[in-house]
Amino acid sequence: MTKPAQQAYGRRERREDRRRGRRDGKQRTPAFNDVLAMVARDGVITAPYPQYLQSIALDEMTELLATFVRQSKPRLEALEVLRTRYANTKKELDRATDGVDAAEEPLTEEELLPRSRAEARSDQTVVLRSRRTAARARRITAAHAAELETHNRLGELDNQIAATAQAIRSEFVLTQTRAKQVSARGAMRVSAYWEHLVHAHAEGTYLAPLIRYTSQVLPTWVFEPATGAPETLGQGDYELRQVIERVHPPDQDTGPEPGCGPEEHKESA
Repeated sequence: MTKPAQQAYGRRERREDRRRGRRDGKQRTPAFNDVLAMVARDGVITAPYPQYLQSIALDEMTELLATFVRQSKPRLEALEVLRTRYANTKKELDRATDGVDAAEEPLTEEELLPRSRAEARSDQTVVLRSRRTAARARRITAAHAAELETHNRLGELDNQIAATAQAIRSEFVLTQTRAKQVSARGAMRVSAYWEHLVHAHAEGTYLAPLIRYTSQVLPTWVFEPATGAPETLGQGDYELRQVIERVHPPDQDTGPEPGCGPEEHKESA
């Protein structure tokens, strides 16, 4: 899989997020009133830099899915071959079972007819029946052996199909996990950005209690149950799902009192 999905929150990224947070904070971006409007509308806030971080995360997730599809192709091709062999072997088993039924049929009058002068002698009647009975027993044994051998091959193919399908599903679950790790790393970057923005923002004291949640967007395939046919995993309609990430624990006592926003605070001072 791609390396970016496995990277931790590195020092370079951390420094850049902090720097961008301080820069935007000094520029008072976003403004306090804009934040209030976003909180009132969606309950979450955003800004150009967090949106940029989200686009990076989505690009990494897209690459993760593309890598999964690319690496799964040989397994899917092998799975199709196994399924074809299974279908053919299933037909062989049906024929083998029919062969057992035919072999177990009672001896017919035609089978008990003499096939040589020796067998035609009157004192050979019992011997003739014994020979035909022994031949029937060998035929039954051979038919059962053929049926068992075909049944075993069918079971082995079934196991191979299940193992191949499970390997694809496991890789898909791993891809989903890595995509969620990408999202988590993006959430940490956004959190660091907001933390340093409020420190540098002229209205940061009032912004900090409001910045409790940030919105992350993940493709719907990240949440897809890995129970469908292997060839359909991650192949559905590509949609985005909004996920609300907590930035700071909610604390009702830390919020600004009504009538004590930055403008009111300035007037009272």
